[in-house]
Amino acid sequence: MNFNEFSELFGNCTLDGDKILINKEKLHDAVVFVSTEYSYTMLKEIIAVQAEDKIELIYHLYSITDEESLKLSILVQDEAQTVTDIFKSAIADENEIYDLFGVKFVDNKQLKRLYMPESWEGHPLRKDYVQDDTRLAWNDDNNV
Repeated sequence: MNFNEFSELFGNCTLDGDKILINKEKLHDAVVFVSTEYSYTMLKEIIAVQAEDKIELIYHLYSITDEESLKLSILVQDEAQTVTDIFKSAIADENEIYDLFGVKFVDNKQLKRLYMPESWEGHPLRKDYVQDDTRLAWNDDNNV
């Protein structure tokens, strides 16, 4: 895939190591484009990483035809557009990221907590999460 062509189509993209950082509003269109025009038809995973005050979402796509990987990346506060309409496999990753990081995926009709109980307050992988809940003290002698 030609980065310059991609950047012209989706504006202001940046190469960051082995991934392309794009505007979060362009993510859905970019995923549709690479899946149809460049045969990146497999979503291997979506990874969330908290970087300072934002969360980076990295979409790892794969072209079975060309045997090539592509990583698209966006920065979000707490909301992103779902890609479940393009890749059904995104449901699990989006639910996990919602549960542990608190990122809501707009238009994901199956968004729910995956690991934590529905009554759980907060999102335990966020850097601002206060881990003083006694339910997290599994190895503490007082809670055995």
